[in-house]
Amino acid sequence: MSNMTIPKLRAVLPLCRVKPAAIEMELHPSFQQRELFQYCMEQQIQPIGFCPIGSPSRPERDRTAEDVVDTQLPSVQRAAEAHHDHPAVTCLKWAVQNGQIPIPFSVKPPQYESNLRASFADPLTEEEMEEINADDRNCRLVKGQVFLWPGADDWRDLWDTDGQIVKGRE
Repeated sequence: MSNMTIPKLRAVLPLCRVKPAAIEMELHPSFQQRELFQYCMEQQIQPIGFCPIGSPSRPERDRTAEDVVDTQLPSVQRAAEAHHDHPAVTCLKWAVQNGQIPIPFSVKPPQYESNLRASFADPLTEEEMEEINADDRNCRLVKGQVFLWPGADDWRDLWDTDGQIVKGRE
């Protein structure tokens, strides 16, 4: 599954003949989606996090002035300095240690190697994990405006921000 909300999962899961094994969702230090993450874990659906380093090169259409760049979060910066890592590596360490499978976009062999190394080398301390967890800004970076349907007010309609599935308006 991909890009679901708890209301949508509650509507769809009872209809599935085969239970989903994984769900791809936006997950990074400034958008942790704790409630959805926990719900998926309770349903034994493995979260796979896209944008785990904050998607710095996402399209302009998905950018807003309120966006937070994960690699600039104070908690991520401090942990990166303490481990002599790039902040993006710290974001990946945080993801793996939280129990998700991060899928960073990488195109160069040194990036692949660095990403893999982040999953097992020099883990973050409990204190660093707690500090990054506390730095959640509820900042969705991939808004999804391109998926709006006729009558939708804006990108928030996609994500059931009030806990209800927004239906098309006539």
